[in-house]
Amino acid sequence: MKIIHKTLGLVWLGCWLFATNLTAQTPYAAYNVDSDGDGVPDVRDKCPDTDKNLNGHEFEAEVNGKKMFVKITDLKGGFQNRRRRFLVENSRLEKEKKTLIESVRGKIERLSDEQRNRLSIIDTSLAKNKAHLKDLIYEAKVKVEGKEQIVELHIGVDEFGCLPDRDGDGVPDMVDKCPDLPGIKALDGCRDRDGDTVLDHVDDCPDEPGLVRLKGCPDKGLGDRDKDGVIDKDDVCPDVPGPKDNKGCPKLVNKEQEEIINKASKVLFATALADLRPESLDILDKLAQVIFDLTQKYGKLAIRLEGHTDSDGTNEMNLELSRARARSVRDYLVSRGVDAFTIATAGYGEERPIDTNATPQGKQNNRRTDIVITTAPK
Repeated sequence: MKIIHKTLGLVWLGCWLFATNLTAQTPYAAYNVDSDGDGVPDVRDKCPDTDKNLNGHEFEAEVNGKKMFVKITDLKGGFQNRRRRFLVENSRLEKEKKTLIESVRGKIERLSDEQRNRLSIIDTSLAKNKAHLKDLIYEAKVKVEGKEQIVELHIGVDEFGCLPDRDGDGVPDMVDKCPDLPGIKALDGCRDRDGDTVLDHVDDCPDEPGLVRLKGCPDKGLGDRDKDGVIDKDDVCPDVPGPKDNKGCPKLVNKEQEEIINKASKVLFATALADLRPESLDILDKLAQVIFDLTQKYGKLAIRLEGHTDSDGTNEMNLELSRARARSVRDYLVSRGVDAFTIATAGYGEERPIDTNATPQGKQNNRRTDIVITTAPK
């Protein structure tokens, strides 16, 4: 008998564990999962990464009559903090209401006029807070004239958890600075074909790297406005004197940082391709850290990457290759967290050698990516 009882007990335990496992795996549990916090459960959310598609982008807001761009930093966390605030407030109000009613032993008619008025205020506040819990609003903190203010962004996802994106580039219209032209996320839905930081829709020379002050067109002049010995067309900082070996810009870096930049300028690519070789990534990681350190010290920077090749191959091929290689370095730095809007790229092919192309060593020296880091113009 004992053996039978023991066997039945094990069978019962096995059935219970099996049923428990089934319950854990039941599809109904999935209805409670909402990865991006937009109120639409994953099982019917066709865009379950709303938070990731908005984080890091800016939305346009009006504060005290002035238009400004406000960055979204943690959409899902913002939703949760806002909901938590209303839930805590509701809990406090419910307790106050309960205490108020218990003071008259549940007979509301015994409440004084003052108590009735307070009960009405509590009920109104509870109703408003419950309505707020349904609103999908991101609250951003901004400082205006030294005072902190809250700016609200209404997130209008549809029944399937998606936001309007009329150009279909994956950047929702509310943060897309070029909502009618497909672009890339790193540039807020815009394009910059020549990589000069002047976006295509406002670039007068969209296929030729140029300068911001010339609406994206290159400087063709031979003048030297800042009298530093670097002619304007070659001077990245034509209005501020700087040494020739830094493209006419003042040096912001110390000796150690300069060594990192010099090593990064010699990053290796696959032969005749713009693909970075694995051994180049370590020095580019160090370059990204230099950029972060300089940003902390000087504020927003302006970074220029210029690609150069040796003379092997046609000039046309080398020109495109040098531009593509500069863009590859930019893309890697952006992937490490560097702001894409601070990096301008250009490519000059074989036009600007620093050594002879008659020897293997000279060609190696000419295959480079010149890197200039300076403060952004005010």
